[in-house]
Amino acid sequence: MINPLKTSKIFCNTVLIRLLQIAFIVITLPSSGAFANSAAADRMIRGMVKDAANDAPLPGVNVIIKGTQRGTTTDASGKYELSIPEQDVQLVVSFVGYLPQTIDVGNNSTLDITLRVDQKVLDEVVVVGYGTQSRRYVTGAVTKVDMKQTENLPNTNITQSLRGRVAGVQFTDNGRPGQNGSILVRGPRSLSGGNNPLIVLDGIFFNGNLSDINPTDIESMEVLKDASAAAIYGSRAANGVLLITSKKGTTEKPTIRLNMFSGVSDFSYKVKLLTPERYLQKILDYRQVAGLTYDPAQIKSYLQPSELTNYENGKTIDPWDLVSQNARINSYDLNISGRTNTTNYYVSASLTNEKGLIFNDNQKRLSFRTNIENNLAKWLTVGFNATYIRRDLSGKEADSPYSVSPYGTAFYEDGEPTQWLVPEDQISNNPIRSALLTSNEEIYNNLFANFYALFSIPQIEGLAYRINYSPNYRWQHNYNFFRQDKHFAGNTTTASKFNREDFDWVLENILTYNHRFNANHALDATLLYGRNHLGFESTTSNASQLSSDALGWNNLGLGGILTNTSSAGISDGVSSMLRLNYRLKDKYLLTLTARRDGSSVFAANNKYATFPSGALSWIVSEEKFMETVPFVDMLKLRVSYGAVGNQAISPYQSLSLSATTRYVFGDGGASSLGVYPASMANSDLKWETTYTANAAVDFELFKGRLGGTFEVYNMNTKNLLVERSLPTMTGYNSVWTNLGATNNKGFEITLNSTNLRKGKFEWNTNIVLSTNKNKIVHLYQSDTNGDGVEDDDLGNKWFIGQPMNVAYDYVFDGIYQQGDEIPSGFKPGYVRLKDLNGDGKVTAANDRTIIGQMGQPKVRWGITNTFSYNNFSLSIFINAMQGWISTLNELDIEYFLSGSGNYPNRPVNRLDAGWWTPENKSTTRPSLGYPNPYLHNYYLSRNFIRIQDVSLGYDVPKAVLNKAKLANARVFASAKNLATFTDWLGTDPESGGTAKGFPMPRSLTLGLNIGF
Repeated sequence: MINPLKTSKIFCNTVLIRLLQIAFIVITLPSSGAFANSAAADRMIRGMVKDAANDAPLPGVNVIIKGTQRGTTTDASGKYELSIPEQDVQLVVSFVGYLPQTIDVGNNSTLDITLRVDQKVLDEVVVVGYGTQSRRYVTGAVTKVDMKQTENLPNTNITQSLRGRVAGVQFTDNGRPGQNGSILVRGPRSLSGGNNPLIVLDGIFFNGNLSDINPTDIESMEVLKDASAAAIYGSRAANGVLLITSKKGTTEKPTIRLNMFSGVSDFSYKVKLLTPERYLQKILDYRQVAGLTYDPAQIKSYLQPSELTNYENGKTIDPWDLVSQNARINSYDLNISGRTNTTNYYVSASLTNEKGLIFNDNQKRLSFRTNIENNLAKWLTVGFNATYIRRDLSGKEADSPYSVSPYGTAFYEDGEPTQWLVPEDQISNNPIRSALLTSNEEIYNNLFANFYALFSIPQIEGLAYRINYSPNYRWQHNYNFFRQDKHFAGNTTTASKFNREDFDWVLENILTYNHRFNANHALDATLLYGRNHLGFESTTSNASQLSSDALGWNNLGLGGILTNTSSAGISDGVSSMLRLNYRLKDKYLLTLTARRDGSSVFAANNKYATFPSGALSWIVSEEKFMETVPFVDMLKLRVSYGAVGNQAISPYQSLSLSATTRYVFGDGGASSLGVYPASMANSDLKWETTYTANAAVDFELFKGRLGGTFEVYNMNTKNLLVERSLPTMTGYNSVWTNLGATNNKGFEITLNSTNLRKGKFEWNTNIVLSTNKNKIVHLYQSDTNGDGVEDDDLGNKWFIGQPMNVAYDYVFDGIYQQGDEIPSGFKPGYVRLKDLNGDGKVTAANDRTIIGQMGQPKVRWGITNTFSYNNFSLSIFINAMQGWISTLNELDIEYFLSGSGNYPNRPVNRLDAGWWTPENKSTTRPSLGYPNPYLHNYYLSRNFIRIQDVSLGYDVPKAVLNKAKLANARVFASAKNLATFTDWLGTDPESGGTAKGFPMPRSLTLGLNIGF
C-alpha cells in the first residue's frame, strides 16, 4: 500500500536535488552568446517599462540591444537592468499587444520607457475559424479558454484545461493516463450519430486522439458553440467546434524555455469493500435470513477450505492493494522560439511518463513540434506546422478487484498468480492474473502537418489567397501474448497482433478580402473551397495453443489454431463556404455565412447539404447616450440563427452490405464460405441538421474590474441519424434512417472580476455557470394505441418530451419491515416498490416511471479564485456538476441477479454500504440474498463539488535571475482532485465510475519553468 508521507518525502528530496543540479549547470555555463557580457559592456542601463495609458508596470517586456541578440526582460515590477557597450547604442523594446519602440540610450544610465497599446494586435485575439477577429467584433458564441489559468497545473491532456472552465462545455475526466475522457458542448443532440465536437488544430481538421496534443505547445483554445460561429465548418460542426492554435515565436531574441514537473498520486477515494471482519459478518447475516445456522462459533465451517486455511493462518487480501501500483507523473518540455523580420519559428520536444493507480495502467508520450513561417517577399509567406507524437500504453491493466474475497489466494507459493481466488467456487477470477501473465505492446503514432502559402495580392489592398495542404498519417499496433500458466497441464498460450494505418488529408483554397471603405464601412469576406479524405486499413491475427512460447507474438505460425480478420474503408468530402463580416460605424455588426458540404458517407440522393447562418451585433456602449453611464466600458448585444450538420456515421451505412459465414455440411469435406446480405440499403439517408438560435450580452464595467457574458440558446436537431431495429421477418436486424427530433435549450454565465487590488496584492475571480435542458421532440410519429399521443420507445428508453438519457424504472419506496403488510412471496428486508396507479399491485406496464436524468447534469458551475502578492500567486479552482443520477447495478450485482439469491453466500466481496438484518432494520438497503423479482435498478445521485486544482507559484526575483543568467524562472506546486464532496459510492461521480471502474487519482506535483 502506498505510504503518502514516505513517498512525498522521497519525491521532494529527489526534486530538490534535481533543481540544485540544474541551477549549478546553468550558473556554471561558459559565458557565450546570449549569456555573455561583451568585452565592451562596461556600463549598466536601468529603468522601468510602463503602460502609457495607465502607468502600470509591464513585466516580461523584451529589451534588446539593436543588431545583437543580447538583452533582458523586465521583472514582475516592470524593472530591467542591462549591460551595454560604452559607445552609442539603441534599445529595441517590444511586448505582445504593444507597439515596439527603438530608443537611443545616449549617455543615460537610467531610462524609463512607456509603451502604447497596439490596437491592431489587440483586435486579433480570437480565432474564429479560417482567420482571427477582434473579440470586440465577434458576433457568434465563441469562448476563449484562458490558458494562463492552467499553465501551472500538471495537465498532460489539453482537454483537462476545459474541465469545468468553459460555460456550456462538459468535460468528464476518468483520471487514467493517456485517456481522453469525453467532451459535450451544449448537451447531446443525436440519438445514434455521435455527439463529439469537431477538433481543429492550426486551422485543419484533426482526426487523431486529443491525447496526442502536447498542452505546452498550445497558445490558445476557442470553443465555437452557436451556429453562426460554427457554420463555417458546416457538416462537421453540429456538436460544436474546438479550435486549437499552437505557439509561435514572439520575441526577436531567441527564447529557450524548460518546463518540467514531477508528482505522485494516490486514490482520491477508495470504494468501500468488505473488510475481513465484515466479510465474515456477511456470511453470518445471510445464513440468518436464509434460515440456516449462523453461529459465530462455527464460522470456520461456513468458509471454503482454501479460505479456512488463510483464515487460520491470519492471511488476508486488501482488494485495492492487490491491483494498485505506486502512481507517479513526470513531464519534461523544452522549446525554442523567436522571430526576425522574415522568419518566425517555434520548435519543441516533450516527454511525459505517467503511471496510473491500477497496475500496468501507464502512458509514455514523446512529442516533437516544429512551426516555421517565412516571408519570402512582401506578397508571399510560406510555412508549415508539423508534429509527431508517439504514445506508449503498453501493459495489460489489472481487472476490477470488486469480488476479491479477503480470504482468497492470489498467488501460489512460487509467486505465480492463481486463476481462481477461491478454487472450490470458481466465481471470482484473480484480477491480477491476466496482467501478470500477459505481455502487451500498445503503441500509437501520429504524424500531423500543415503546409501553407499565403499570397497577398499587391494590386488589390486587403485581398489575399491561402492554400493549405494537411496530410495526417497515423499508425498503431496492439500486440499481446499470454504465456503458459505453469500450474496448468494444458496449453494456455495465446497471441495476437493488431495493426492499423490511417491516412487523411485536407486541401483548402481560401480567399480573403478585408477592406475599410471609409470611417463608417468595413467589410471582411472569406471564401473557401476544399476537399478532404479519410482512409484506413487494419488487420488482426490470432493464434492459440502455440507449440513454443519463446517468440511470443513474433511467430503466430506456431499456433495450433489460427484466425485472422481485416477491414478497410475510405470516405471523401468536398466543401465550399462564404462568410461576410460587415461593420457599420464599428458598432453595428453583421455576419452571414453559408457552407455547402458533400460527403460520400450519405446516399446518392442526399450527398450534399447547405448550412446557412446569420448574426447581428450592436455595440451599445459606442452610442452617444451611453456617455452618461461612465461605469460601462463596453456593452454589446448579439443574436444569431443558423444551421450546422452532423455526418458522424461510418462509411457505407446507406448501402446494402454483405457478411460472410462458414458452414459445415457434415459430409466430411471442408467448411464452405457463405455470403449473405447483412444490412438494408437506404438511398434516402441524409444529413442530421441542428438549427440554433442564440442571444447574448457581453459587458465590461468599472474600468475592466467586472466583465462577462450572459447567453441563452435554443437548438432543434432534425432528421436524426438512427439505427432503427427491424422485425426479424424482414431478414435484417436494423437499418440506418432519418427520424425524430431533439431540442436543447439553456443559458450560460461567465463572469470575471477584480475583487481587490491594493499595493502588491490582487484578488481575481472567474465564475462559469451553465444549464442545459434536453428533450426528445418526436420519434416515429406513430400512435399504435390510438390515444392521440405519439408512442414512446420503451426498448431504448426514449420518451417524448423527456431527456435523451433517463432512468426509467420502478420507484423505490423503502424496505419491508417486520410487522408490515407484506405481499405474498416477499419477506422483511425486501425492497418495497411504489404502486403508482393504485391498483393494489406492482406491474411493469403501470408502475414504472422516469426516475431522473442521466448522462449529463442539469447544472454545471466552476469558480476560480486567483490571489497574487509580490512574486507569489495562488489559484484555487472548484468544479461542480449537479442534477443527475446513475445506476448502481455494478455495485449491487448480488441484488440484481434474479431468482437464485445465492451470491451473498458465495466467496465474493461486495460494496460495504450496509444491509438489512432483523437487528439492523435498514430503510434503504435490502437484506442479503434479496432476489429482486422485478429486476429493478438502484440509483444514486452523481452530484458533486470538487476542489479540482490548487496551484501555488513563485516567480524568482530579478536579482537571483541575473546571477543565474536566466530570463525568468517560476517554481510551482500543484494539487489536483484535492477533495470531492458527493454521495456517490463508486470510484468517481464525474465519470460515473462504479467499483468496477478506474479510480480518480489525487495528484501532488512540483514544477519548474525557466527561460533563457
